[in-house]
Amino acid sequence: MKKGDVRRVQILDAAEELFLRQGYDRTSVQDILDALGMSKGGFYHYFDTKEAVLRAVSERHALARFDKARSELNDARRGPIDRLNLLLSMANLFEAEDAPFAAMLLKLCYMDGDAAMNVHRRRILVEQLTPLVDAVIAAGVDDGSFHSRHPMEIGRLLVLLAVDVNDEVCALLAEQVENPDVMLKLLELLNTWRESTELLAGAPYGSVQLFDAGRMMAAWQAALENLGPMEDRT
Repeated sequence: MKKGDVRRVQILDAAEELFLRQGYDRTSVQDILDALGMSKGGFYHYFDTKEAVLRAVSERHALARFDKARSELNDARRGPIDRLNLLLSMANLFEAEDAPFAAMLLKLCYMDGDAAMNVHRRRILVEQLTPLVDAVIAAGVDDGSFHSRHPMEIGRLLVLLAVDVNDEVCALLAEQVENPDVMLKLLELLNTWRESTELLAGAPYGSVQLFDAGRMMAAWQAALENLGPMEDRT
């Protein structure tokens, strides 16, 4: 790794630790500089703003997850349906991220309404997921797991649907953070998503399981704990 690359990684490491420990809003560029003993000139050589650092941290998280997913997809024991489940679950913020990072993104993108950050995250998901889902759909059509007259187009459509459903889930949770009944709405939405995915992919009814309700609720509760008291969420 080149010296410049090492310094960039050090900035990302320090910033992520500060973002998670004291909150993104409460972390300044100067805090990052102090943690590293770095000059402003050194920082701005790599990043224009604190927001750019956050985007890079989020992208690094996403790419690491996709690297792991690619290795799991090579497991010969996984069939096309199992692989599709694995890939589309990555669009779910609470499946894809650990609780502290998921809580931070939930607050920034859905409670604080950081549209630019959300667009950046969506772009990465669509770019990374689409070719992987395309390959799984093609393999599934070949072995009879899926039935579609449009196998070359269905992958991107499934990814876009998954990403949009994740947006809706996160928006509902952010708006009704203290309402336990919100989970009933979410389960209905997620069941509709599952059945729609089966129809689009031409998969047998009940074969696609894109989420685990118990695990999602546990992850949501863990994210809430990381958000802290209600007064700290505003």
